[in-house]
Amino acid sequence: MAKKTIKAPNEAFTGSVAGVRFEDGVGHTDDENAIAYFERQGYGVSGEPAAQPGDPDAKYPAGDPSDKWKKEELLAYAADRQIDLGEAKNKDEIWGAIKPGGTPYKGVTTPDGKALVNDSTDQKDAEIKDQQSLPVQ
Repeated sequence: MAKKTIKAPNEAFTGSVAGVRFEDGVGHTDDENAIAYFERQGYGVSGEPAAQPGDPDAKYPAGDPSDKWKKEELLAYAADRQIDLGEAKNKDEIWGAIKPGGTPYKGVTTPDGKALVNDSTDQKDAEIKDQQSLPVQ
């Protein structure tokens, strides 16, 4: 995959997210899982500006989806990210189809829903592991 530019919602952000280093709100990666994560989280991908809180044209709030969102907001979020809602009709069913596999963390997932994590506190350690293979502590 070609390298993509990622723009953080906070233009002043400097740090690492999902293994991607950001300087002044801009990072670059060709990691498909990281790109999918950033798209789900409302970051700008390929130079498109990230959705900002208070944007009058936004169909849903910036950031992670929540069970506090209205049904229309969840539907718009799902449509933007091409999430298959299956037979979901009411708000709870739609939220059930959108929430990230029932995992309680904000991490990277593979297209088949496998949770990927970096369990190291060392920023230079970029090894990504399957969450299920890690010991429970």
